[in-house]
Amino acid sequence: MPTLNWIGKEAVEKHHKDVPYRLLEPVAELSCGDEHSGNLLVQGDNLHALKALLPRYAGKVKCIYIDPPYNTGNEGWVYNDNVNSPEIRKWLGEVVGKEGDTLDRHDRWLCMMYPRLLLLKQFLATDGVIFVSIDDYAIHHLRLLMDEIFGTKNRLESFVWRTDGNFDNQAKIKNCHEYILMYSNNAALFPHPKVIDPSVGENSKLNKNIIQNTIVKNGPKNPMSSVLLPAGFPCTVDEVIIPKRTDAYPHYDSDVVIKEGKLVYPVNATSGWSSKNILLDFINNNLEAVFDSKDQLTEFVITHTGAIESRKVRNSASHVVSVINGVGSTQSQKAELEKMGFDFQYPKPVDLIRYLISMIAGNDFIVMDSFAGSGSTAHAVLKQNSLDDGNRKFILVELEDGIAKTVTAKRINMAISGYEANSNMRCDSFKSLMIINKLSKFL
Repeated sequence: MPTLNWIGKEAVEKHHKDVPYRLLEPVAELSCGDEHSGNLLVQGDNLHALKALLPRYAGKVKCIYIDPPYNTGNEGWVYNDNVNSPEIRKWLGEVVGKEGDTLDRHDRWLCMMYPRLLLLKQFLATDGVIFVSIDDYAIHHLRLLMDEIFGTKNRLESFVWRTDGNFDNQAKIKNCHEYILMYSNNAALFPHPKVIDPSVGENSKLNKNIIQNTIVKNGPKNPMSSVLLPAGFPCTVDEVIIPKRTDAYPHYDSDVVIKEGKLVYPVNATSGWSSKNILLDFINNNLEAVFDSKDQLTEFVITHTGAIESRKVRNSASHVVSVINGVGSTQSQKAELEKMGFDFQYPKPVDLIRYLISMIAGNDFIVMDSFAGSGSTAHAVLKQNSLDDGNRKFILVELEDGIAKTVTAKRINMAISGYEANSNMRCDSFKSLMIINKLSKFL
């Protein structure tokens, strides 16, 4: 497996082990509701915050979402994208040594990310998943880091998120996407997500409880074979006679006679089949429904045209694709925050993070974000809980004191209170979730 090397790597490879455990001090005036709720907002360097939280939460976090700096050279915040802030330069000098003063921005970014990702991995439950937002500037470096730390076999997907934001009209090719890398602690334990892609229309068959598809499928991987359909095989119409045929699939060696919705006489059907083994199971089970490999209850029918179709009862919806659309943009989220009274640049849309969270099985687990920013992750957790009556908890870490106090904490408080930015009023959907644990800072 290819590995990534950079100046300073040796100094930070084991640095997370040397970070001391620190105490956390409650800040009562910035807390809201029940202090034992399980929701946390910690203000401070995420490296120290994660180490402080590790003894209690190691192996207990099922979902992590982070939106780290993109390493574009933007120096507008304390984890600035040029990783050139006094705080980071001081840390690099202490950890990397004299070389820290001469590192380019890529080396500094890698030095900053590596120990933090190593710590985050220790929080993941055995079936836990981490999502990391990134763009073109750093995705290749990030993917190699994630491969090294989590393993290529645990790389679940590299999502492309269509941002639908403002374009650089001077660019020859307009860039309108970012990436979200998804890794698991153990890919074998990640089940099919019980969620449908948000861009799928309401009338799509994916939203229907019954899945109906033809099983006639001819090709190199589906060689022709005959199946004896017994008397009593169900049909979609009450009465019809389909003549013996060899000009359409499946071929029939005699007339197909249907009365009272059932096949009257046995008939051989010849075709290539997409689900032959399950069809035979259905026949051998006295034409009673059987379970397929996804535990979906499955039966088969002859249609009025002579086609043979499977009918599956969907246990739950599952249709996640690698391109994400229809979940908002940073521009729309910024406008929503402005309605709530906050001025914050480049916030991730709540519905984007909520969609990612909804991919995780269950509705009672911890979601962590160690680059909290405006608090979109906490808002997404609360919104998803309101939609499915969940009991998810959030743990957020925000480095900049001003943002943590004036944006993150206040926004979470408003979300808990049921604030809806688009209506400027409170609603009942969040009232049962008026909880946030104590905002803390380091002693």
